[in-house]
Amino acid sequence: MKKVLLVSVLASVFMMCKSPNEKKKSQNEDIVATNVVSNNIKTVETVFSSQDIRPGNLALTSNGRLFVSMNPLVSPTTKVFELNKDGENVAYPNAKYTTGENSISKAVIGIRADSQDNLWLLDMGAKQFVVWNTKNEELVKTIAIPEAVVKPASFLQDFIIDEKHNRVIIADMTQGDLKSAPEPAFIVIDTESGSAKRMAQSHPSMMPEMEGGFALNPIAIDPQNNWVYYGALHGKTMYRVPASSFDSDEKLVSTIEKFGVKSFSDGMEVDANGNVYVTNVVDGEIGLSTKNEYKTLAKIPEGQTWPDGLYVANDGFIYGTVDQLNKTAALNNGKEESVGPYLVIKTELVK
Repeated sequence: MKKVLLVSVLASVFMMCKSPNEKKKSQNEDIVATNVVSNNIKTVETVFSSQDIRPGNLALTSNGRLFVSMNPLVSPTTKVFELNKDGENVAYPNAKYTTGENSISKAVIGIRADSQDNLWLLDMGAKQFVVWNTKNEELVKTIAIPEAVVKPASFLQDFIIDEKHNRVIIADMTQGDLKSAPEPAFIVIDTESGSAKRMAQSHPSMMPEMEGGFALNPIAIDPQNNWVYYGALHGKTMYRVPASSFDSDEKLVSTIEKFGVKSFSDGMEVDANGNVYVTNVVDGEIGLSTKNEYKTLAKIPEGQTWPDGLYVANDGFIYGTVDQLNKTAALNNGKEESVGPYLVIKTELVK
């Protein structure tokens, strides 16, 4: 398929993700409609708003420090920010790492904090992790992502840290060139030795459930590091697999199971009680996925689109980003129609 044709298909996919007041009825409602069970639906609380800083994913440390990555699709000058540090927003960890064409980090989407408050930056441009100590403000280490586990169209975005088994697991969606057939896979890296494996490539659980859609994208792990949850961006099914199963491909594939129902989603998180949260990119929501249903928890502000990353904090809230990704030129037939502000939002965890 030629690139121009696929871009057109992808653009039509992303056009489904308008804000609720923009959406019109479609002949394809049976495809994109979500079985929503809603009670006392509220609007999320906005905790950060900017015309210039456009958060893609986010991470919070145990003491509440908030970090965001900037999606490479918008060609940001600074790739990572700490928000509202001492009353201002600053490049993080510093300009040398994240600002300008000559910065060490090239294209960061994935960002997470571990139990020691080390910040992990997944640099899909330089194909490495940068691990930074946010307490002492110093580099802990870098971990290279070997070329042997990367495909030409790899798109290294969301990931999880499994501290129990000493590994990070990347959800490689592929299709980064907008013309290849999806070849999604888990990229599993040992955080001690640096050894890496590409696992479960093109497993049915990773594939989009609509033609022209995107594959494996959201991924999460429970705080006890027992279960890994995941799904396709354009998929309505949530899957999970024991975290211990990533020792071998055979064990991994044999233990994948359907978990429940979800929306088309770009972000996913699990809280200490096993509640699985997703961003609903079609209806503009944060929702809850269970074995039997998808439930709306909170709507994003009217006029906004594309709730993206999620992060469970220790203050009783789940945080998220809203970045209008579907309105970027790359995913909107070459037309840049984004209009700030871009947001970090939060809503209460399920009690």
